[in-house]
Amino acid sequence: MSGQKTVLIVEDNKNLNEINCRALRLEGYKVLSALTLEEAENHLASAAPDVIVLDIMLPDGNGVEFCREIREKTAAPILFLTAVKGYKETLEGLAAGGDDYLNKPYDISILIAKVRAFLRRDDIAKRMNMPNIQAPIFVRGLLTMDAVTTKAYINNKDLLLSPKEFSILFMLVQNEDKPLSQEELYQAVWNQPMNNDNQALKSTASRLRKKLEGSGYTITTKRGEGYCFEKA
Repeated sequence: MSGQKTVLIVEDNKNLNEINCRALRLEGYKVLSALTLEEAENHLASAAPDVIVLDIMLPDGNGVEFCREIREKTAAPILFLTAVKGYKETLEGLAAGGDDYLNKPYDISILIAKVRAFLRRDDIAKRMNMPNIQAPIFVRGLLTMDAVTTKAYINNKDLLLSPKEFSILFMLVQNEDKPLSQEELYQAVWNQPMNNDNQALKSTASRLRKKLEGSGYTITTKRGEGYCFEKA
């Protein structure tokens, strides 16, 4: 496939790691495999994966802490793999910069679907029902957003937004001073109903607030209405 995308799999279960790698390669992705965080760090030192699939419990450390460390270096979406009993760690992972999670055991087709969804950057405008965007650059205070490259900057410093972070912020910027409901945002960005599970959205909004510090704008929560992008 042209423009081949790279997926980094960090999973210490060798059999599961091999299954995941094989399935993703059959989908046409270039796959990097790591059984430990040390191996993952080595890959990141020489490659820039488009998606990272990260187990939480690893022999040489915790995936949540690893996520927090690499978030300053990469905007690649991170999918956590976790056991159901690791729900607390999963929420911590989303707050640390993760984008989604998948409970073990899981159907390999779900893993593939989530990876594919992460990589669907080109249809961001379509999913936001804005097919007639004229200008690809949006400036609000010290914040600049590029709808073509899906990057955002404050004073020319790349905020390293993940795809979901960019999508949410982009929707809010386009509706400045107008609250958008949690359901509306979740449906547009995750492409599925929220079903009363708003933790991923809350964690993403919290990360965006921190990244917007110093821009002159912030994301507020309007009780009963949703999130709103407005001047700080």
